[in-house]
Order: sequence, then C-alpha cells, then structure tokens
Amino acid sequence: MNKIFLVLILVFIQKLIGQNPYYNTIDKSQGLLTNSVYDIFEDKDNFMWFATDKGLCQFNGYTFQYFSQDGMTSKAGSCIKQDAFGRIWYENFDGYLYYVEKNQLKKLNQNKSIGYFKYGIIQNQLYIINKNTVDIYDLKTLSLIKKIELNTEDNKYIFFSDNTIYVFANQLIVIHDDHIQQKIDLPKDFSENFNSILVEKTKNGLLIGSKFSNYCYLFSNNQFIKKELNLENTIVQNLSWCNNKNWLCTTTGIIEMDYELGTKRTFFDGTNISYIYKTKNNNYWISTLTEGLFYIEDFDTQLISSQESLTTLCFKNEQLIVGTKNDKILALKKKQFKTIFTGKDNHQMGQVFYDKLSNQLYFTSSKFGVLNSELKLTKELPIAVKSVCAVDHKYIAFAASSSSGLIKTNENSKSEWDLVYKAFIELKNLNYNNIVINAKGKSTAFDSINKTIYFATNNGLFYIGQNGLLSELKYKNTSLNITKLSYEKGKIYACNGDLNLYQINKNIISEINFPTIIQKDNVEKTILKDRLLFIITNKYIFEYDLSSKKLKQIIHINSNIEVNDIIIKNNCYYISTNRGLIIRNQEVYNRSNPTFVIKHITVNNQVIKKFKLNDLSYNENNIHIIYRFLSPTPFEEHELLYKINESQWQKADVLNPELVLNSLNHGSYTIEFVLNSDFKNTTKIHFKINRPFWLQFPFIFGASLTILALLYWLYRSNIKKIQKRNQLILDKINLEKNVNQTKLKAIKSQMNPHFFYNALNTLQSYILSNEKKEAVEYLSKFSNLTRTILEMTEKDWITISDEIKTLALYLDIEKARFEGDLTYTITIDPSIDTELIKIPSMLIQPYVENAIKHGLLHKKEEKILTIEFLKIENNLIIKIDDNGIGRVKSNALNKIKNKNHQSFATDALQNRISLLNQYTNKNISIETIDKYTITKQASGTTVIIKLPLE
Repeated sequence: MNKIFLVLILVFIQKLIGQNPYYNTIDKSQGLLTNSVYDIFEDKDNFMWFATDKGLCQFNGYTFQYFSQDGMTSKAGSCIKQDAFGRIWYENFDGYLYYVEKNQLKKLNQNKSIGYFKYGIIQNQLYIINKNTVDIYDLKTLSLIKKIELNTEDNKYIFFSDNTIYVFANQLIVIHDDHIQQKIDLPKDFSENFNSILVEKTKNGLLIGSKFSNYCYLFSNNQFIKKELNLENTIVQNLSWCNNKNWLCTTTGIIEMDYELGTKRTFFDGTNISYIYKTKNNNYWISTLTEGLFYIEDFDTQLISSQESLTTLCFKNEQLIVGTKNDKILALKKKQFKTIFTGKDNHQMGQVFYDKLSNQLYFTSSKFGVLNSELKLTKELPIAVKSVCAVDHKYIAFAASSSSGLIKTNENSKSEWDLVYKAFIELKNLNYNNIVINAKGKSTAFDSINKTIYFATNNGLFYIGQNGLLSELKYKNTSLNITKLSYEKGKIYACNGDLNLYQINKNIISEINFPTIIQKDNVEKTILKDRLLFIITNKYIFEYDLSSKKLKQIIHINSNIEVNDIIIKNNCYYISTNRGLIIRNQEVYNRSNPTFVIKHITVNNQVIKKFKLNDLSYNENNIHIIYRFLSPTPFEEHELLYKINESQWQKADVLNPELVLNSLNHGSYTIEFVLNSDFKNTTKIHFKINRPFWLQFPFIFGASLTILALLYWLYRSNIKKIQKRNQLILDKINLEKNVNQTKLKAIKSQMNPHFFYNALNTLQSYILSNEKKEAVEYLSKFSNLTRTILEMTEKDWITISDEIKTLALYLDIEKARFEGDLTYTITIDPSIDTELIKIPSMLIQPYVENAIKHGLLHKKEEKILTIEFLKIENNLIIKIDDNGIGRVKSNALNKIKNKNHQSFATDALQNRISLLNQYTNKNISIETIDKYTITKQASGTTVIIKLPLE
C-alpha cells in the first residue's frame, strides 16, 4: 500500500476545472462585523465560532456574539479550539491566548509571547511553545505545571496531530507523552525555501507547505517526499484537512487535493480563502479575507455561473436549453454554456419549449420564433406570446398579449384540430388563428385525455374542445383571473396572483388550500410545472405537490439571487437564476434540526434551581426563561412556539432567546415550547407561585373572625353610643330641670314670706310714722325689686350691670330694715365691661342674703357688707365680705332656734353651681373663708365666686 501511495504522489496531479458548489454568502450585510475571517470551529453544542479581524465571535444561525476585553494587543487571531471544560480558546496574532468562560473573554496568564505559534490541547493539558521550551499548563487550574526543553531557539512552526507534537526548528522534533521521542533532519533546502511553514495532517502523515513555495513535502514513515504543486500567481494562506482530503487555501481560491486519484480541483477561483471546515451535519464553511463566509450545504449542489441572467429552461432530449434576459438561447455542454441563438431585440426570453413530435424548438420573446432540428431560425411571428403548449404534431396552443389561439407548425399533415383551426379567423400568411380575442392571454394548457385546450386571460378562463365551441369556465358563478396553467394526467392545475390554487377535472373546479406554513406575504414568485407548484420566498424554494398536498423545502437561497425558472430532469432540480444555474439532486430535503435548550430560569433577576420552582412566594412573580436556539443552517426559518397553560400557541423570538413573564398572578403554570409544529416533542417547564399570605385559608379565617368581631364591637359600640347619647339627652333634660328648679328655689329664697313680711312691716312703720317720702321710696324700690326678680325667672344669664342694680335694690330694702346699722359698698374693677360680661342669674344675691341673714343680723355693732367685682387673668372674681358673727356662731344659733334647721341657701347654691358647671361646661368655683381676729374671735365671712371668662 505504501509503495502504491508513493507512486501516486509522484505522478503529476492533473488539474481539473472545479465547478463551484452552490453557496450562501454571510458577510457584513448579515451582521458579520468584518469580511475578514481567519478560522472556523464548531463546538460541542453545535455553535459555530469564527476568528475575525474584529475578534472572536459565536454564531447561532441568526446572530453573531462578539467577545473582547480591554487591553488586548490585537483582536485578530486564529486557532480556535475547545477544551474538556467547555471553554473556547483562540490565539491573537501577537501570540497571546484568550478563552471564553461563562460568556466572558479572559486572558491566559502566560509568559511573554515569542510571536504567533499555534498552541495545542491534548487531553486536559495546554501546550504553548516558548523560546526554547514547550510550556505545559493544567487546563483545570490554568497554571504552568511543566516544561519540555527543546535545546534550540530556532523554532519555525509547531503542529499537533492527535497526541503527537511536531516542532519544526533546525530539526523536526517529535514529542509524544510530553517527552521528545526523536529528532529528524530536515531536507537540505528546507530552511532556505520554507520560511513561512504550513503543516496539516494527511491520511498517512503530514503535508508540509510554505506560503510562497510552489512545492510541498509529504512526511510519512520519517521520510520527506517533495512534490510539485504547479501553482501560478498565488500564495498559500492555509492548509486544511477536510472530508478526508487536503485543501490548499490560497489567495486565488481553494484547491481540493486527492493524492490517491492524482487530481486537484479548484473552487472559488479568484477568491482569497483562509480556511475550510466541515460540520457535524456534513455541511461546509469557507472563510475568506475579503468576502466574509461561504456556507455550502453540500458540494453536490452546483452553481454554474453565467455572465447572462438566465430566465427560462427546457430540455431538448438530454441537453439543457436556457433562455436569457438579453434575447439569447444557451445550451449547457460539459457544464459550460454555449450560445446557440441570439435575437435582435435584446428582449427577455419568456419561454423556450421543445416539441418532440416536430423536433423543433419554440421560443417566446418580442416575437414568437421556431428553431429547427439544426437550431436554425425557420419562422418568426410578430406576436408577443406569453405561453405555449403542444396540442399535437401539427398545432401548438398559445396565449399572447392581445389574443390566444392555435399556431400551425406543420402544413402537410392532418389533425383532429383542423376544424377548430379553420372555424376561427386565420390571419393571412401567418399560420395562426385567434380563438380568444380582445383579451390579454396569460397562460395555456392542453388536456390530452379530455381533448380540451384552456386559455387563461384577463377576462376569464376559457376552454375549447374539438367541437369548436368556446366557453368560459367559472367558479361559483364568478370569472377566474388565472395567471398560470399546467396539466398532468387528465387534470388542469391553476394559480392566480393572489396565490389561490385550483384543480380542474373534466371542467369541475375545486379549490386547493395554500400551505399554511408559508406566509403569503413572503412569497416573491410561483412557478407551475405539471402538478408541482414551486414557491419562491425571500429565503427558500419550496415544492408543493398539488395532488398529494405535500410540501418540501428544496433549497435555501441568498437574498441577491433571483429565481426565474425550475424544471426537473433525471432526479435533479435545474434552477435558473440571475447568477447562473443551480443543479441540485432531487432528494428529500434534509432540513437541519435546530437545537432548543432551556439555559436557565431567573426569578426576580436571580437564577433559580428547577426544584425550587414549585414553591415560589407570591412576590416571586417575575419569571424570565432564557433559552438557547441554534440553527445549523444559517438564517433558516424555524417556528418556535410557546403557550402558557391552556392558552393559544404564540410565536417565540429566536433572535432574542428570552421569554419574559412579569407580574404573574399566583397559581400553577406550565410553559410549553414546540419546534416546527412537532407537538409530540415539546419542552415543558412547571412552576407554582403561592398565594400571598392574606389569600391563604388561615389568614382569611383569622381575618374573617377579626372582621366579625370588629363588626360586633362596632355594633355594640354603636348601641352604647346611642344609649349614651340618649342618656346625655335625658341627663341634659334633668339638668335643665334641676337648674330651673334651683333657680326657682333661689327666687323662692329671695321672695320668701319672711322677706315680704319684713318689707311690709318696714313700709307700715314708714306709713304710721307719717314718713311719706321714705314710704314712697321704699315702696318704689320694693316693687322694682319684685319686678326685676320676676323678670330674672325668664333669663339664664344676666349682665353684671343688671345684677348690681338688683343687688342695690335688695340691699337698700334690707338697709331700711336695719335702721341705718347696715353699710354696704359695691366696687367694680374698671377693666370689667359690666354691660358685656354676663353671669348666671340669681348667682350672687343668695350669698348676699346669707351674709345679712346669718352673719350681720345677729351682730350688735356696725354691720358692713362689701361686694367686689375683680378681673384676674381671664377670670371674673366676685368677693362678698361681711363683718358678721361668722358661720360657726350662726349655725349654733340656728340649731338652738330650730333643731331640724338646714341652711337652704348653702345647699341649694352649691347644688346649683354643680348643675351649672355640668350644663355650661364651665368651672365655676365657690370658696367660703371664715375670718377671725387675732384672738381667734369670728369676725365675719368672705365668699369668693370665680367664673372663667370666654
């Protein structure tokens, strides 16, 4: 085997013209920050990583996430790897290593860099070449644990293959299990011509190249074998081992090397390629330094580029015929286009159609043309034909801008349609007739089983049979505005601009539902061929089988590709576009399986473990579900739906992978996610938010009891208040009654029989002694006093002035009775307004009467009574002072005269004061002072009445 290998690699490798595979470009227009990409990597979770001129980024199929940190010497780098702990590593072009951990970029604490040399990861150890050593770091602790001495500083390159390390210095140093196993001499011219070494593994060893050399070395079995590359005007940027083949990434394309077959193929000629990578899903990524990234679903899907914009397609036996936008017809030969016809009007080719019966090629452009078997133009008709279809060996049906009808293609033969052709007006010398006139034809189809021709026009859908009768076919008594017609196996299929689909079977129309998974707003074009409707959206081409109602996604297309026509031949799709021809195997489309994983859940912005989700408190009601969504195919449309409990399914955001549920009410929740309507496989999240304590049974029960108790207490309090209010009203009534009674008693005291008897005796004495003047004055005072007292019975409060007048009348009458022995004085503080300040009626007089009756009456010497009105602070002070015998001696005399004697005035007045205080809410106070001489002899009494002034 080795001998055969050596022979094969020495054979001149034949250069093949590699046709580019169909690819999608991902560049700055799709979110990439730069079109300069150096390296590609797919991690364990199927995320793609790219090392770019702007740093390291992660791609989830839709968006790019960039990682950087302050103080980086350079963001541009390469050599992306992943360690066993899930960290993503890359090295910038200054030779410093960085890793992504917990979504943050961190720098490795390493020795000073000696330049950009690739690092390696073997098991749980990290290997970095230094000046004369290979430094080994423990990936768990990220600490330097060991050094492998190289004993040389002439390091040119380091390469890691499985568990073996190759160091290219002045010798090839082979390291295994952290020990130098051998040192191998390099070829003689190696050091001189291989200044920029590139190394990659092969099936049997190493491929060693140089950026600027036109040859390489194959290293196998400790031997270097030189091999010419036959490269011209290019620089090798990188080497790659992909799909069990070596690839040269150059400034002018990428070259696939197959040493066993002795061939090489060049792709993307003229493009500056940096790397090629094959994913776990068997797709390919190619990075470039000027055009971003190329995504290749598979290398079998080809894109044959063309300088012409390709429009319509048909097959002439096994040869593909293509119409263009600039009035040309091309033939595909050996994957290259050859022009077979050029029109004169530079008009777009609308349709090319090959008729096997006549072996002629028909085309529609500004005119209708016919090419014979030798592809020579034999006929041109001045009609703008939109659609043609074969009827038989003599006629073809057409739909044109102004009319629709039959074109005669064979003058000599006979046809079942001759009568129909002759029944309508035949234009002189033009070999076609007009069956439908004054209507813009759009499409035509022939039902070969039911012998019916259909014409779709702007005025409706018409049909004609061999009986020559033209009729309009309506649906629900309404004309149909059909734009496309096709035929297969006795059925006509129709489509209009509103994407309404119909099936016509023996002139019976039935409607076909448009696939619901496709939004009509995203549809840019439809192409109807036989029973297949090709639906072109802004991202995909779908195939919809109108018979079986099955939908299949054919291919993802770039936004800069305009699809014009699709046909199927030999189990392949042929797709004409503005960029060329796409050829793809007609296989079941392997739609990529997206990845959906719940990353974590936060409650009130705090990450929470799943087992705690069933016991959330009432205020832990802001739930954020952060998920991870990955599409292996870039920008492929996937439908992610979610629902909460039994609500309707809603669309989840795949670009911003977070479901925000704020201010949730208490209760049990089930959040369910489903991908692409696969309801058998859903992802569920359960959590429960407990009721707040005030809605829980113990609290509700306790609160209910409290409320009931409160209501009962309020009820009882209300009853008590009502009772108290009623009692107060009753007390007030009683108080008023008592006050009135005390007032009447005071009046009765004033006007008692003794007073009247004494007064009348005094008046009688004046009369008997013929003292007329004194009698008249006394009688006048007596009558005034009586009238005043009676008037007071109607008043509760009187002015001080009125009270003084009453006192003066009373004292004058009493003074006459004492025959001049009684002297009284009434003094008033000048600050007292006697006309404004009021006092209770009959308040002072009873005390004055007591002073005379009990104090002064029994005194033998001069009798003196003094009444003072003072204002002290905000109080009215009334002093009633006498020089009588005192209360003690007076009480003794009263007891002698009447053992059952009770001082009416004292008790009545004290009771009245108490009642007044209750009734008026005032604090009227009475103070009685017994006066004594130095020898302890009673010398009179002083009564002090204190009334607060408002």
